[in-house]
Amino acid sequence: MGEPEGQLGEVVSALALGRTAAQVVDAEGRLAWVSDQMQLLAGVDQDTDLGLGRHLDEVLERELWHDLLTPEAAETLRSELHPRLRDPASTPLWVLSLDLRVGGRQRSVGMLGVTLRHQDGSPLGAVLIYAPLLPARVIALVTEGDEAMFERMADLSEPAQRPAAVVFADIDGSGPLSRRLPTPVYFELIRGVTTAFDELVARHGGIAGKHAGDGASAYFLRDSHGSDAAAAAAALRAVQELPGVVADVVADLAESGAEVRAEDCRMNVGAHWGADLFIGQIVTGGRLEVTALGDEVNECARVEQVATGGQRLVTKNLVERLDEDAAAALGLRPRGMTYRMLAELTRDGGAAGGKAERDAGSLAVHDLG
Repeated sequence: MGEPEGQLGEVVSALALGRTAAQVVDAEGRLAWVSDQMQLLAGVDQDTDLGLGRHLDEVLERELWHDLLTPEAAETLRSELHPRLRDPASTPLWVLSLDLRVGGRQRSVGMLGVTLRHQDGSPLGAVLIYAPLLPARVIALVTEGDEAMFERMADLSEPAQRPAAVVFADIDGSGPLSRRLPTPVYFELIRGVTTAFDELVARHGGIAGKHAGDGASAYFLRDSHGSDAAAAAAALRAVQELPGVVADVVADLAESGAEVRAEDCRMNVGAHWGADLFIGQIVTGGRLEVTALGDEVNECARVEQVATGGQRLVTKNLVERLDEDAAAALGLRPRGMTYRMLAELTRDGGAAGGKAERDAGSLAVHDLG
């Protein structure tokens, strides 16, 4: 069944531009259209039969919709929709609170129903639009984020093995810096650096990982970039550009009168390739984040811990994912690069050095700095 024609088709065309989670039913109560966003919520793939052309009562019994709507939500939808289609005197706008099952969790949403009629009052159909039951100020906070990155995060609702480049970064010597600067200034610095890091990651098609203090992480997935070479190139481009964006943050802070200099905020970086990472969302009542587990994540953390004085240590495993075109675009000559074992760079055998030698000492690394 194709998209509806005539007046109902005009309604569908308008809804499609709005990128909302929505359904349209015709005058007989048959499912006529399902928006792309609704299909994403329901976990539809190209082979899924949505039930288009079938009566909504039958559609709601299908496994796809039965899994998305709770039984109570489905019954509420039936009891509200059908009388309104039949009764020309019913209120054209109506709002329901329904529970959907999304990403393994039950979530309350608001549903705006709009009953459609021809000029003579006969039924044309109805539009069902779903939206989160969130205060405007919460929605405003969410929309401050990078939409494309949120889309990439949404694609990871099901944890799975996903090859990716991993980047860890933190400020060199942040402890003494935090004691030297006034606490409000240090907070502004960390907030500015964290924001700049996330924006840089988003700009190059990555996903920001956990933040802890002045530390940050990111993942550049092969699935998002189409190939190992493209994912590795995106990660390395972010590593190359990080000192510049952090310097801009420091310059803005210095202009406000803070006694902070670019050399105070050199970023230590570790970047590595993970062929066997297990990546997915962690969603709790207080946060939504993407995390990765695997030996290569731990190894990358050790590489970053060994970096000092603003070193940007990238592993041989990562660099050798580049093809010739990607390397040339980055201004790198992989055939002319030399590497050192991470164990050779450990910090005088201290705690970081001991863990690095134990967990990743045999990794070959190159300093992009």
